[in-house]
Amino acid sequence: MKMSESVIELSVALSKFQEKVEQPAKTANNPFFKSSYVPLENVISAVKKHAPDLGLSYIQIPLTEENKVGVKTILMHSSGEFVEFDPFMLPLDKNTAQGAGSALTYARRYTLSSAFGIASDEDDDGNGASGNTKANKSSKNYQQTKQTQPIQQSDNLASTAQRKAIFAKASVVGDPFGHDAKYVLESYKITDTKSMSKGEASALIKKLDAEIEAQKQVN
Repeated sequence: MKMSESVIELSVALSKFQEKVEQPAKTANNPFFKSSYVPLENVISAVKKHAPDLGLSYIQIPLTEENKVGVKTILMHSSGEFVEFDPFMLPLDKNTAQGAGSALTYARRYTLSSAFGIASDEDDDGNGASGNTKANKSSKNYQQTKQTQPIQQSDNLASTAQRKAIFAKASVVGDPFGHDAKYVLESYKITDTKSMSKGEASALIKKLDAEIEAQKQVN
């Protein structure tokens, strides 16, 4: 991290900003971790509401590095003081324009929120980092239950049409986040749709439909 020789005025202004700022609403949902977050536009709106009057501004510079994209955020004050944060880089799950855009949006939201002291994500007490999420718990229960069940007869396995629908819907769910269908299904701990029963496939299709509908309401 780099900064100007003095950051006294910037610090005073930032302190006043944090007294005034109102936590923006978490209106967007992450279907992979079953959590809500503040979208980038809401973070920017929260910053613009008070920052200009206090002489605060910022710039965010997009960066690329092999299969990574990221951003460098610089917090500035009208006095000329500044704080330049270290680059925040993210690996690309999907090497496409949509995948890069999604990762860049996340990096901008995360670093801008951090710079201004805005909580844009839910606090899960470290469960996400340790893999101890509700989604993972339910997936583990699903796998354990599945292991104790007798082997399904072939006529009770998911049909080709069901499996195609699952991949198509999973692709729709993951697209706004730059993820492919495989990534979405793996987030549910599903790596093989061939061994699913018709009932399990039907339940998954309904869950994916619900995710798609939730995304439409947000957008």
